[in-house]
Amino acid sequence: MTCPGDGKAARIITYGHETKPLEGAVDVRLGEGRVVRFPTCRRDERGAVAVLTACLLPIVVGVAAIVVDIGMQRVTRTDLQALADVVALDLAREITGGRTQAQLAAEGDLSDPGSAVSQSVARNPDVVGIDLEIDVDWGAWDGEHWDTAVDPPTAVRVTAHADTDYAIASGTGEATRRAYAVASSSACYRLGTFVTAVKTGDSSVLGPLNHLFGVNLTLVGYRALADARVNLADLAATSAIGSPTALLTGTVSYTSLLNAVIEVLSNQTGASAAISALRAIVAVSAPVGSIALGDVLHVSPDDTAALGIDLNVLDIVGSARLANGQHFIEVPNIQAQVPGVGFQFVGSIALISAAQLACGQPNSAQSVARNAQLQGDLAITFANLPSLSVPGLATLQTSRATGNFHVSLADGQGQLISPPEVHCGDGTSADPHGMSVAVRTQPASLMLSTELEVGGEIRVSILEDLGLRGLLSGLLGILLPNKVDVSVKVRLDVGSNHPGGTSVADLRVPPNDVTPFETGSTPYLDPRYIVPTVTEVKIGGKSAALGAATALTNAIVNEIVGLEKGFAQKTLLPLIDNFNNNLIGPLARMVGLRFGGADVYAVGAVCGQPALRG
Repeated sequence: MTCPGDGKAARIITYGHETKPLEGAVDVRLGEGRVVRFPTCRRDERGAVAVLTACLLPIVVGVAAIVVDIGMQRVTRTDLQALADVVALDLAREITGGRTQAQLAAEGDLSDPGSAVSQSVARNPDVVGIDLEIDVDWGAWDGEHWDTAVDPPTAVRVTAHADTDYAIASGTGEATRRAYAVASSSACYRLGTFVTAVKTGDSSVLGPLNHLFGVNLTLVGYRALADARVNLADLAATSAIGSPTALLTGTVSYTSLLNAVIEVLSNQTGASAAISALRAIVAVSAPVGSIALGDVLHVSPDDTAALGIDLNVLDIVGSARLANGQHFIEVPNIQAQVPGVGFQFVGSIALISAAQLACGQPNSAQSVARNAQLQGDLAITFANLPSLSVPGLATLQTSRATGNFHVSLADGQGQLISPPEVHCGDGTSADPHGMSVAVRTQPASLMLSTELEVGGEIRVSILEDLGLRGLLSGLLGILLPNKVDVSVKVRLDVGSNHPGGTSVADLRVPPNDVTPFETGSTPYLDPRYIVPTVTEVKIGGKSAALGAATALTNAIVNEIVGLEKGFAQKTLLPLIDNFNNNLIGPLARMVGLRFGGADVYAVGAVCGQPALRG
C-alpha cells in the first residue's frame, strides 16, 4: 500500500518478531497475531479556515444585521403598545360627567402641549422609534365593534405609529399599535340599615338588637358601633382574613370577622367604646359559625374603589350576623294589657338577611342587593271572651275566637340602573353625587285576621220583625218554635296586601347617605280599617244564605266592631297596638324595612375608572 504522494508502503508484521516501529506509522490488528502497519499521510491544509471564513463572513454579517434591525422594530412595537395602553387609560379618565365628543376633542390633540394626550406622552417619553404619531378617537367599544357615532362617548381608541430607524440596514420600518379603554362608573348603595334607629335614640330597637347579637348592650354601646367606620380593604388585610378574595368570596367564621374589625379599629383613635361592644359580641359569637359575607356585601374583590369606601361597623356586623340564614325573632309581650289573650299563641317570625350592600357598575349583576325580609305567622287563641248584648235582639255569647297574624315584608331586590349615568360631583348639596336604584318587590302582606263565633237563643218573633219569616220558614218549616238557636261566624281583618312592583330611587350624596330614599310605606296595622266579613250563619242548626240574613248579621257585626266593651274595642285594638309598637315597628326600624319597598341609602360613587378593553 502506498500513501498518495509519499511512496511509503504498508508493512505486515507478526507478533513474536521484533520489529522496529516506523516513525509516524499506525498499527492495524488483523487477527491471528498479524498486524498491518500503515504510515500516516500528511497533506498541506494550511489557510483553508481563512478561505471558509472569508466566504461565510458576508452571510453572517447580513444575518446579524437583519436580526438587529428586526429586534429594533420589535422593541418599537412593544414600546408603542405600552404607550398606547397608558395613553388610552389616561384619556379614559377624561370621559366623565357626560362630556360630549366636541368637548373631548381638544384632549386628543397631540399638537396642543396642554392636552391630555400630550401630557400623557410627555410622562412616557422612552419609546424606541422616530416620527411618533398618536391618533385619538372617541366612541363606544363592546370588545368587537368600534362605534365612533356614540355621543357622549364611553370609550377611547388610541392608535400609536412610529418608524424604526434601522441600525445596520438602510431605511426605516413602520410600526403601529392600538389600544381601547373604557371609562366605567360604579356606585355603592344599601337597602336598609341598622344605624338610623340607633342614632335617633329609638330605644324600642334595643330588645331586637340584643336578641340578634345575643348580648345585653345598652343603646350607648350600639351607638358606638354605629359611629365607627372601617373599609373592606383594611378588613381584608388583617391577620384574621388575609385577602379581599377570602373576605368576599369564601367563608369566614363570624368570630374571625369580629376580630378583624377589632384589629382595624385598634389603629383608630376614639374607638375604645366600639371595641368594648364588639368584644362583648365576640364572647357569645362561637355558635354562629361560618358565614359567607359575600351574600350580604355584594362587592367584587377586584373593585379597589369599592373596597376603599368606609362602611359602618354596625351595618357590617349586623348584616353578617344574618348572612347564614333566617333569624327567629323573640316574640315580645304582645299580650300585655290585652284581655283574653294570655300566652296562648304559637308560631314564629323570622328575619331573613338585612341591610345588604352592593357595589358595581349600573345594570351589572354585581350591583344587585336583596331586601331584608320579615316573614312568619303567629296563631292566637283567645280566652275569657266577652258576651255580646245586641239591643233589641238578645244577649249572645262569643263561644270561640282565634286569630292569625301573618307578615311577609320586603321580598325583593335593588339594582343600580343606567340611564341616568352615575354622577360624581364634589360631594356638596350644590353638586352631589348621583345614582339610581330600581327597587323591585314581590307581593307583600301584613294582616291580622280574627275569627269569632257568636251565638245564642233568639225569639222567633224578633227575627220575624227583622223580616226573616220567609228565611225561617224555608229553613224550619211552617210551624216555628218560640225561640231558635242562632250561630254567626265573623272574620275581622285588619292590614293590607301589596301587589309588588318596581320603583326607582334617585339617590344623591348628600343627603341620601344619611336620610334614606323611601320606597313603599311604613309597615303598620291601621286599627281604623277593621273589615268584618260574615262567613257563616246557622239558624236552628241549618245553614242560611248569607245574603238573606243581613238584617240579623248586620246588627251582630255592628256590636262586635263598634261596642265599647265589644271584642274589637276591648281585645282586638290593644292587640293591634302591641303588634305595631312592640313587634313590627321596632323590627322594621331596626333594619330599615318598608312595606312594598325599602329604605335605600347611597354609600358612595366612583366615576371615570379607566380599564383596558383591547
